[in-house]
Amino acid sequence: MNIKIFRSVLIHLTVLSVLLLSQAGFADYIAGEEANRRGDRDTAFKEFYNAAQNKDARAYGKLGSMYLYGLGTPKDYRQAYIWFHMAWLSGDREGERFRDAASSTMNRKEYLEAVEAAEQQRLKLGLEKTPEH
Repeated sequence: MNIKIFRSVLIHLTVLSVLLLSQAGFADYIAGEEANRRGDRDTAFKEFYNAAQNKDARAYGKLGSMYLYGLGTPKDYRQAYIWFHMAWLSGDREGERFRDAASSTMNRKEYLEAVEAAEQQRLKLGLEKTPEH
């Protein structure tokens, strides 16, 4: 096979793979929105969680809210803090306010653990340390 044709095929396959993988996260977020509208909080939580793991920033605040209010998952202020922090870092201006609300329920030890866990999640998602505002 000609090297130019091989490179062209390889580039096209790479682009197609990236597009398909990004669509998976997009589909999870849309499915989460639809489930949430129907009142199916368990499914909404699972879909937002999958979208967030696929780095769909739109899902970060949704996931934080579900943890904060115990929708589709038990209340977990530490997880709420983490995901609202990810939302804030991704440009969601309300993320900071909700993150701070979640932290107001924690004692100092819990807060410091949440801050460390948020930093680990930030690194995992490859987000900058400062918001994208």
